[in-house]
Amino acid sequence: MRLFEWHSDSFAGHQSKLPGFVNYLSGVWQNRNRYVESTEELTEEEQQEEKIQRQRFFDFTIDGKISARNYVGVVQYDGIRVEVYPKIFADDEAENTKLWQLNMLYWLSYCRKVKFPFSFADVSKLQFDDFLELLIYIFANFTEDVISNQPFQAYQTVGEETPFLKGRISFEEYTKNNLTTGKWQNFYCNHEPFVYDNLFNRIVKYVTKRLLAVSENFLNQERLNEILFILNDVSDIPCSANDCDKVKLNPLFAEHKHILDLCRLYLSNQVIDLEDEDSNNFCFLLPMEYIFEDFIFGFVSDKWPALNIRSQSTDYLALSKGSSVFQIRNDIYIPDKLIIDTKYKIRSNNDGLKAGVAQSDLYQMISYALRRNCRNVLLLYPATVSSSAIDATFAIPSAMLSENIEIDVRNINIVFNNLQNADMTMKSRITTLNPLFH
Repeated sequence: MRLFEWHSDSFAGHQSKLPGFVNYLSGVWQNRNRYVESTEELTEEEQQEEKIQRQRFFDFTIDGKISARNYVGVVQYDGIRVEVYPKIFADDEAENTKLWQLNMLYWLSYCRKVKFPFSFADVSKLQFDDFLELLIYIFANFTEDVISNQPFQAYQTVGEETPFLKGRISFEEYTKNNLTTGKWQNFYCNHEPFVYDNLFNRIVKYVTKRLLAVSENFLNQERLNEILFILNDVSDIPCSANDCDKVKLNPLFAEHKHILDLCRLYLSNQVIDLEDEDSNNFCFLLPMEYIFEDFIFGFVSDKWPALNIRSQSTDYLALSKGSSVFQIRNDIYIPDKLIIDTKYKIRSNNDGLKAGVAQSDLYQMISYALRRNCRNVLLLYPATVSSSAIDATFAIPSAMLSENIEIDVRNINIVFNNLQNADMTMKSRITTLNPLFH
C-alpha cells in the first residue's frame, strides 16, 4: 500500500489486524527518535496525544480508511506493508516510485542524525518494488562489500577462569568464585585477546539475521546470507543499540563506522522489532519537516563552510523577573547576516499579496529578526510539480529601526531527475536565494 502525506486509502482488507497494528505503532511512537521531532508548535490536541502516548503516524477512520500524517518512510506489520511518500510528489502523474525513493535517500544523506552510506551508482540501476527492500539493500550491499574486503578484528575484553595468570586478575571475581569455593589454585582473569569474534561483528550478525527475517527480495536475501557466511565463526547473541555505543573503532575503519551507524539506527526505537526473534515487523518513519530542514542545513553547511552556519540556534525573546522566557529556535542561522526558516508547507497565490504566507509565520519571523538584530530573513518552502506560488518580499518598517526588516519568501525545488548531478543542481538553486551564496 502506497500513500502520500495527508492522503488516505482503504484499509478494509486488514480490519482484523487493526488492533495489533495500532498497538505496534503505539510502541514505536513511545520509543521513537526524539531528535527528529518537528520544530513546529504542537496544537492543544497534539499535546494531549503526546501525554497519553497515542501514535501519530496514521489516522484510522470509522469508514475503514487509513490516512497518513506527516511521517514518511515504510512500516511493515504482520503482512501489512505501508509506504508513505512526501506530499511534494503527490502531483506526479508518472508515479515514478524509483525516483521518489532515490530522492528521499539523497535528502537523508545530508541529514546529521540519519546516516545512510550509499552510492547512487549502486542503487540507481536497481528497481525495487518497495522502499523497505531498498533500505535493506543499502545495508546488505555496503556491509557485505566492506567486511569481505576488510574483516574487522579487535581487542575484546574476556573474563575467564584459568590455571595460570593471564592479563590482570579480577580480585572481586577471584574471591567470590575461586577463593571461597576452594579453587584458589585457579585465577579469574580479565584479558583482551585480538579476536574476530568481537562486539562489532556480533552486532552486524544480529542485525543481518533480523533483516533477513524481514526481507522478501531474493537479491537482498542472497546478500544477507553472504554476510552471515562471512560471520559464521562469530557468536550469535542478541544485541541492542546501547551495544553499538560500546564499540570503539580506529579511524582507519571509517567504513565500518558507517555500518555501525546503520546498525544503531536499525536497533534503536523499534525500527526492527526486538520483542520477537521471528518477527518481521519493521518501522522506518521520519517527520518530513525534519528531513526538509536538515537537508537544507546539511547541504548549505557542507557547500558553504565559511559561512559558519548554525542549526537549531536557540535564544529567548524576553526577560521576566530576571529570567529568560519565550524560547525561540532558528532553523538555520548565519550570525548577523541571515536567518533561514524552513516551512514544509505548500504555498498558493489564492490570498493575493500575502503570497501564501501564514500571518503567524510572518509574526514569528519578525520576532526572530528583532531578537537577533538581523534584518535579512528567508522563509523557505518546498516547490511541487504544480506549484504556482511566486517569490515575494515583505518589508517591515519601524520607527525604532534605521532600516526595514526584509523577509524574502521563496520556493526551492529539492527533487532531482538525475541524482548524479544533484549536488551541482542543488548548489545552483541555493545560489539564487540570497547574495550570501553567490
